[in-house]
Amino acid sequence: MAVVLVAPDEPFPTNGALGLFVPGAGDSVSGESALAALLRGKTKKSVLGGVPGGKPLIALSNRPARTTIYVSLPQSGKRPNTRRYPIAIVGPGYHGILVSRSTRIRGLVSIADIAPTAKALERGDRPVIRARADDNTAAHLAELDRRLSRSHDVRLWETLILVIAVLGGAILAVLFRSEYLGRAGLLAAPSVLAAALVLSAAEITRPHLVVTLLPVIALGMAALLAIPRALLPWALVGFLVGYLVVFVGWSEVASFSAIGSSPDGGGRFYGAGNTVETVLLTVSLEAAALLGRRAILPVLVLALVTVGWSKAGADGGGIVVLLAAFAVLSSRMYGVRWTWRRAAAAVAGGALLVAALVGLDAASGGSSHVTHAFRRGPVSLAEDLASRLHISVASLGASATQATVFAVSIASMIVLAIRWPRFPAGDALLTGIAVSLVVNDSPGAIASAGALSYAVLFAYERVCGPARDHRRVGNVGAHVPGFASRT
Repeated sequence: MAVVLVAPDEPFPTNGALGLFVPGAGDSVSGESALAALLRGKTKKSVLGGVPGGKPLIALSNRPARTTIYVSLPQSGKRPNTRRYPIAIVGPGYHGILVSRSTRIRGLVSIADIAPTAKALERGDRPVIRARADDNTAAHLAELDRRLSRSHDVRLWETLILVIAVLGGAILAVLFRSEYLGRAGLLAAPSVLAAALVLSAAEITRPHLVVTLLPVIALGMAALLAIPRALLPWALVGFLVGYLVVFVGWSEVASFSAIGSSPDGGGRFYGAGNTVETVLLTVSLEAAALLGRRAILPVLVLALVTVGWSKAGADGGGIVVLLAAFAVLSSRMYGVRWTWRRAAAAVAGGALLVAALVGLDAASGGSSHVTHAFRRGPVSLAEDLASRLHISVASLGASATQATVFAVSIASMIVLAIRWPRFPAGDALLTGIAVSLVVNDSPGAIASAGALSYAVLFAYERVCGPARDHRRVGNVGAHVPGFASRT
């Protein structure tokens, strides 16, 4: 077994099984950080320096062996992490295109998979990187690289469309005091994300087509679904179900969506990124609030499976966020008052529940970074949490833009939170955002998505809350003698 580095001016092997890999994690990469990640089998966020520490698992070889892994790496010096590099494995059982359970994207593997694969092949164990038959590997890899590049190029535009749709819906609903616009605003973010999935599934990747079609599909979807008042909570539940189906059955569709996991950056390759996770949190909280107390548990289970199941999102931080937010939602809807003793019991119970859920996932055959982290024990979990906090602080300190977005978003949420109305889903969302800022590592994305989500919930409650409460009062008064005269 050998791992051979191919220089940029040397011909790259075209036999065996071929694939691409992202050389690092984060916005930038260097030849030094990529080599360290290759040899150690792990990556380190570029905002923390990008060079992982620890003992190397493998060493480079100057000559091929019976099974050889060929790789090309970035040259020395820092550069944007926007290019994929080739990998070929030549040996018995390797023909066609490379696949990895770490990425779930056909043809794309993680640089952190290479060293463990080499060690596994040496021992005769099942490797992380395997091969699938493919009669046109080169063309499929070229298309994969093109889709990842276009997804990166259009990400800012899709994010702007999301922001404009959500803020526009919230502002128009309040200005015109329209229940219909309030419902449409609440459906704006889910509709944009759903439209992005539709375009990804249809393999529409050209930036001008995406930017043109995305708002049209999203606005049409929100406008139609908002017409029947009673359909709103079920539309939100349907959005959760849709994402679960996509995550499990067509994970590449979500991965290639510009608003999603961002596999081109080498961090999360599948499941929900922090922006999508925040929208899923908002949708699940409002759906449960609209459907009533009996719906809290079913909606929570659906959201947990969508975000945390190994075959879907595999996001341990998302599990914690959902449990914390739904604890607050339940207490508000059931009229439970929080005390320090109850809060401590809730934290302890939540920790046990997270462990039980991950354990059940692992026992049923689930395998992900979350189940692996729990197998390593509480020390590893504490180190992972400390690393995420470190990344969050470093990212805010490294980017003035991200720090400004974070500060404005937090200030906006505070301003809205101290105004009337206060409502269960809003308080639960604020709790979820606060927990997410601790257990996840994208503070700018979390805070901005949280501010947008709270703004649209706030607008919906300002417009639809009084009318909804009036209808409830009317229904009660019709069955209570003398009620109308007392009110």
